[in-house]
Amino acid sequence: MSKLIKLSNFFIFSFALLLLFLTNNYSNISNSILAVLPDSKDKQILQAYSKYYDSKTLFVSFENLPKELISKVEQELQTIKEIKKESFYNNSLFEYKNKNQLLLNNLNEEKLKNIDIKKELQIIQDSLLNSFFPFIVNKYDPLNLFIKKEQNQQIKDIRVYKINKEINNLNSYKKLYKKIQLLEKRYPELKIFSTIFYFVENSQAIKEDVNKIIILAFLILLTLYLFILRNISLLLNTLTTLATSAIISTIVVTTLFSEVSIFVLVFGLSISTVAIDYMFHHYMHGYYVEKKRFNKEVFFGFFTTFIAFFIISFVSFPLIKQLAIFTIVSLLISYLHFSFLYPKIAFSFREKGFKKSFDFNINKFYILSFSTILIAISLFTITFDTNLRNLDYQNEKLDRLNIYFKEKLKHTTTIPILIETTTIDDLMKKYKIIKKELPSLNSSLDLLISNSKFEEKKSLLENKEFRALKEKLIKESITLGFKKEYFQEAYTIEEKPSYSFEKLKELHINFFKYKNKYYLFINIETSSYEVIKEYEFIKALSMNLLFKDSLNKVKNEILILGVISLSLIVLLILFIAKKESLFALCFLLFPLAMILTYSFFTAFNILHLFMIFVILALSIDYAIYSSKGLDINTRKAILYSLLSTFAGFGVLVFSKINSLYSIGIVATIGVLAISFLLIFLKRSSNEN
Repeated sequence: MSKLIKLSNFFIFSFALLLLFLTNNYSNISNSILAVLPDSKDKQILQAYSKYYDSKTLFVSFENLPKELISKVEQELQTIKEIKKESFYNNSLFEYKNKNQLLLNNLNEEKLKNIDIKKELQIIQDSLLNSFFPFIVNKYDPLNLFIKKEQNQQIKDIRVYKINKEINNLNSYKKLYKKIQLLEKRYPELKIFSTIFYFVENSQAIKEDVNKIIILAFLILLTLYLFILRNISLLLNTLTTLATSAIISTIVVTTLFSEVSIFVLVFGLSISTVAIDYMFHHYMHGYYVEKKRFNKEVFFGFFTTFIAFFIISFVSFPLIKQLAIFTIVSLLISYLHFSFLYPKIAFSFREKGFKKSFDFNINKFYILSFSTILIAISLFTITFDTNLRNLDYQNEKLDRLNIYFKEKLKHTTTIPILIETTTIDDLMKKYKIIKKELPSLNSSLDLLISNSKFEEKKSLLENKEFRALKEKLIKESITLGFKKEYFQEAYTIEEKPSYSFEKLKELHINFFKYKNKYYLFINIETSSYEVIKEYEFIKALSMNLLFKDSLNKVKNEILILGVISLSLIVLLILFIAKKESLFALCFLLFPLAMILTYSFFTAFNILHLFMIFVILALSIDYAIYSSKGLDINTRKAILYSLLSTFAGFGVLVFSKINSLYSIGIVATIGVLAISFLLIFLKRSSNEN
């Protein structure tokens, strides 16, 4: 029976590992920034658009390529079956524009006022008779009275390719990207860019960064535990418990959520190092050597942390919710192991010398006053970063390419938006609203002719002035030798064009269907978005704009729930610490003041805010332990726990991913602040 108890920890770990593989929930773990977005209608639309054929384009620049190689490279591009060169000529679109030019183009009133019909007809006749190339007369507008809108021309040295609709997941993106990389190796002067490259490169960069962080953290922690514990049996059991807590937490989170960010797992490794203080406090006080009463201080420390994360778990933002739930489960599993299972397994205690080498202490009132002043100042200076992209891996190489092609294609000041609609008539009404707000807007939807526009043009062409102009045109043309019916169709419109969504496809108007609704794509000036953003049928294709309100909402939720959790924690401190409450409050206010000081140098994001409450929740543990009696073993347990937490979280500051770096930097500042208190804060009268 004794052997079974000693091996029970490893049995639990094996069962948890087997359960992880059986559930196959780890397949829900994602490297994509989309995994951290709120699971809303906007997110679903964004995901649907990313799978839409016309949303995926490949740009190729031959600007620096020798001219003799251009045709060769173009031939090689044609062999890549996943892409197809975009044609700027569309027969259906050309015919439509030609037939409806009087409806689509604006009247040149100045030219109409000064028109010399006889002279214009003479020019047409001379061109027909003397032109070396066949001269085509505009039968609808022979006098060129209606100003033609500028046509989009292919930019010199730039080729645009459409990526096939079958290329709609990470694996297919990787296959195409490998082919592009081979081409770039052969021709280094080429510049090639597509937004799908972000999925491939960022996914790989995040994976490599996470692996590096996990390996580095594991090696540091292993070295630290070997030095501190010097007990192989306890070390193996401790690592097994931390692994078990991480596995069970992963199972729980991936069961509750269909998509879980990989950042949660990295955070989980760091948070597991926090749970080790439950082991240190039991171990250093001999709970694993002899039977002792229930350790209330450790329970109160665990309970306050559990309450804080439980309250934070009600935040609606998926990443924060996942982090909080992972922490709750991880700390619970670790606490149950270290508090109830380990005393039954029993471990020998090896005393290691520990001496305080200085006698310089700071009064708690100075710490509280200093902290309060800093907190008050920071509340007036703190700023908040609502750009979700800043949480992702910052791919500078692709960002430079993106800017390069935007400048070449003159897209620097536009933002893509979607118009949500159900019918063509509904679309026209909605676009009319947008056009009214933004009169200078030019988009592909200008090709659609509304009833009011049709009636307006028809009325113009049937008025007295135009009837007289047409009569004179026919009369003068006959005089010059043209047939009577040659200009019969000039300045005449018979019927309004009819539309369907299939017709829109022919006209190269981009849209996709999602859940019985159609979403049409247009570009608008960035400054114009503020004018129309309040309309519910407008969806910005920018994560920053689309989820800006959500992030502000999350920020408020974290602050409100954080204040609630801290209020409960303060009440618990007053109840638990009693006379030493002010001493314990130093462990709340001083770390908070130090972290908020960091806001003087950078804008805070949601993970900065989340980690503030994580650190404060952890600070409470140390406050409770210290206020109850800071003997040599308690000090050692706190110090070892701090070193473990610092190793687990501090390693995140080496991450190239801003979300992990944000967690790491706040944790590092917080741990250093707690360490400062542990060393310099004037002890209470109960210190041995």
